[in-house]
Amino acid sequence: MDGTPWLSIVIPCFGRQEMLTGLLDQLCGQIGTRADVEVIVVDDGTSPPLKVRVRDTTLVKLLRHERPCGAPAARELGFRNATGRFIHFHDSDDLLGHQWIDAAVRAVRQTPAPDLVVTSRLVMEPGGAVSFWHVRRLVEVAKTTARLRAYQRFINRIGPLGGMIFSRRAAEAITFHRTAASQDWLMYDDALASSEHVHFDDKNYFIFNKTQTIRISNNARSRAKGYVFAARARFRSRRMRRFAARIYCAHGAGELAPVINVRHRWLKRIACELLARHPILAGR
Repeated sequence: MDGTPWLSIVIPCFGRQEMLTGLLDQLCGQIGTRADVEVIVVDDGTSPPLKVRVRDTTLVKLLRHERPCGAPAARELGFRNATGRFIHFHDSDDLLGHQWIDAAVRAVRQTPAPDLVVTSRLVMEPGGAVSFWHVRRLVEVAKTTARLRAYQRFINRIGPLGGMIFSRRAAEAITFHRTAASQDWLMYDDALASSEHVHFDDKNYFIFNKTQTIRISNNARSRAKGYVFAARARFRSRRMRRFAARIYCAHGAGELAPVINVRHRWLKRIACELLARHPILAGR
């Protein structure tokens, strides 16, 4: 090995000092003495500045924007300073599954090396409910990267960024769009367009924490703007842009309730599922 880390973990963060500390404790505990993983925290203009509160500060590199620039810009800064062969973006309020580091490095070191690694997720809901989304559900409908990309245009099944690891080649293809929400959808589109081998890792998972009140997904206006931005980026025709934005809203109807009334929600969700499974019906 030439000393290049196998995995770079990029954590954009604004505020959330306590949650960041908990995540870093978990990360550093799993990394231990291994030298093939690096952690990069990007403080997106927090005042007062964030601190890396871990026993061994050499395990974590701290970067900073002097003023808030948004999560996409923070992720891009982290990526530009990452040296790993593979890149993982992790939100500061989410956590890792048991032995996540070992499983992640094992997945990216396989032969042939994957372009993308997708894992399962344990979802912590407000009110204490817990559910598990198994990555095998995605394998059933996405046999190839082209099929997965077509499916993603209508339903985001890959999920939050915590469930994805990008090869450096795939990450280089990403445009870090400055949009309020749904940034990860477009990151997946870019990465899938330049990828050949997607590995669905059913031995690993991350913890998607939806219990926090300060999340972009809890801001209905930001979420609606993100849906519209994604539809415009994905489709050329005005008709498909309008239709796609409506079916995205139908899938997120619960979180959009404060600002938009989604008519015919279930009919649109059925149409969304049909188009995802048979994207040729939509054309371009």
